Parts: sequence; structure tokens; C-alpha cells
Amino acid sequence: MNWLHFFLWVGGTYLLYYLAVILFDVARVGRTSSAGSQIHELTFSENVASAQMADHGPLAEETAPKSRLDEAAPLRKQEPEMIGSGGVIIDNLFKLCKQEAIIYTRSVSF
Repeated sequence: MNWLHFFLWVGGTYLLYYLAVILFDVARVGRTSSAGSQIHELTFSENVASAQMADHGPLAEETAPKSRLDEAAPLRKQEPEMIGSGGVIIDNLFKLCKQEAIIYTRSVSF
């Protein structure tokens, strides 16, 4: 038996199997009982009360005049600062990865 005959036998077996399953399903359509036609559905009931939000107006911090000292204060950065923009040795690269200190700014090409 060569590969062509093997694939033909496997393909024919699958074709006969799926044809038998489809014919079996078509034959069962007319024999459904009334008990089997009940609809099973999940429903969830929760007591939910809506609440109206009150408008408190602008906050006092936003309406207060800002001084020059507040404007000159440095803003705190949310992301970690970049350690360097040049290359690092491989040991330091793994340490930076463990510390999650590497920020990906563009795609990596191989």
C-alpha cells in the first residue's frame, strides 16, 4: 500500500462516517418527543436599585488660585524612567527584564 491508497482509504472512511452521522441526525428529526421540546434556559434575577448621582460642583482645589510655586513643582512620572538609551550587556539585559524596567517603544526586528 502506498501513500495515495492510504489517504484514499482514510478519506473514504471519514466520508462514510460523516455521511452516516448526518443521515442519523436527519432521521431523528421526526421522532422528537414533547418532553424533549421543552426549552431550557437560565435566568438570573437580581434586585437592582438605581441611584441618582448628585452634582457637587467643582472641587475646592480646582477653584483655588495657583501660586507660582505650585506651577514650578516637578510632576511625578507614572512610568519608570529610562535607564539608558544605549546598549547593555546581556547580563544586565536579563536583570532589566526581571525588574520590568525595559519600555518597548517600537517593534523588534530580527
